[in-house]
Amino acid sequence: MKKVTALLLLSVCSIQQSCSSNDIDLNPNEQQEKTVFKEEFDSFNANVWTKEVHEAGWTNQELQAYDEAHVSVGKDDGKSVLILTAERKGNKIISGRVNSKGKKSFKYGRIEASIKIPKTANGLWPAFWMMGDNNKPWPQCGEIDIMEMGEHGGIASGTTEIQVNTAIHYGIDAGTGHRQEYHLANVASSLQDGKYHTYSLDWNENTLTIAIDNMTLHSFDISKDSGRYDYFHDNFYMLFNLAVGGSFTGITNINDITALKDGEKVNMYIDWVKIFY
Repeated sequence: MKKVTALLLLSVCSIQQSCSSNDIDLNPNEQQEKTVFKEEFDSFNANVWTKEVHEAGWTNQELQAYDEAHVSVGKDDGKSVLILTAERKGNKIISGRVNSKGKKSFKYGRIEASIKIPKTANGLWPAFWMMGDNNKPWPQCGEIDIMEMGEHGGIASGTTEIQVNTAIHYGIDAGTGHRQEYHLANVASSLQDGKYHTYSLDWNENTLTIAIDNMTLHSFDISKDSGRYDYFHDNFYMLFNLAVGGSFTGITNINDITALKDGEKVNMYIDWVKIFY
């Protein structure tokens, strides 16, 4: 999760993080009809996923620490799913985050994930996103935020359940060289309704198109004339996380977190992930 201080967006990445390795390289001109990767979380596959460990405040003024114990595979609605659990113990919050860096990455095609998001207000920040698997530092590696919810404007307006942010980050360095394009929009009905929703990215040589439940949310221009081409044509790896507080939410005091009270746990569920071309 990367802090970004522009208008309504503060995105999801980390200045400390860099990117590496390659895996699947797909032809952008082929029809998206062949499944090249499918993860149904029957178990935790360490050949694909890494459980991240970080201290609280590691990035974006977030309040949670990340540890391996708050990432698990279990049952929900009779399905085997990946579970990211945020838990509050007094003045300490621990949560879960996974990535496929150096293990499973791809270039071009379509990626979809079926996710059940907890009630975010006030203070939860779930995200599904990608970073370049190319040994470049952020933001040179490129970042694609497919879905993140819980933004401070949505908290203020009472629209957190329908407000979704998608973004791209790129540029020569993490300071004045950092560039971003983002789109913040309200969908027709709650995405925190206790149901699974499908979040997807269609990626070719010219565009990144984000959709929710097959309804297009936004497209980003990454063509050769866009000024973004150099950053979005490497292999990218996948990330899922459930942050608590931080700059995106506008909440940096644990006493202002109402979505997670002392002694409580909340879960973000991922049913499956698929990659097509």
